[in-house]
Amino acid sequence: MQKFPKGGLQMDTDFDFQDWEQLARASPEAFEARRKEAIEAFLAGSSVEQRRLGRRLQREIDFEIRRAGSPQLALAAIARMVRDQMAFLCEELVSLNESLVEFDALTRAQAVVLTAAATTVVAMPEPQSMDSRGS
Repeated sequence: MQKFPKGGLQMDTDFDFQDWEQLARASPEAFEARRKEAIEAFLAGSSVEQRRLGRRLQREIDFEIRRAGSPQLALAAIARMVRDQMAFLCEELVSLNESLVEFDALTRAQAVVLTAAATTVVAMPEPQSMDSRGS
């Protein structure tokens, strides 16, 4: 098991591809049951919101697998899903970066204004009281 630092999820890193391949060839039904069990075990270690999103994504993946008709076409469809999601995340990252640049410019400008105001306040002479003027 490998612990992921931020999400707190644990994932079995001892995946044996040959074992899964043999199971898929020998018994597609047993393979599918084991696949679903592995997915549910992974999702069980996540937060409620992550589980909800994970299950929704898994439904989309399962739909693409059924619709594709062959493992090769299913893989291509899922690869497109991943590519589309990566493109979306890239666009969001660019947008976030632009917002941070704008925020940085605004905070720098505000810092200049605040520094000037603080300098003006420090440089102002102390007001004299009525008692100390004319005596």
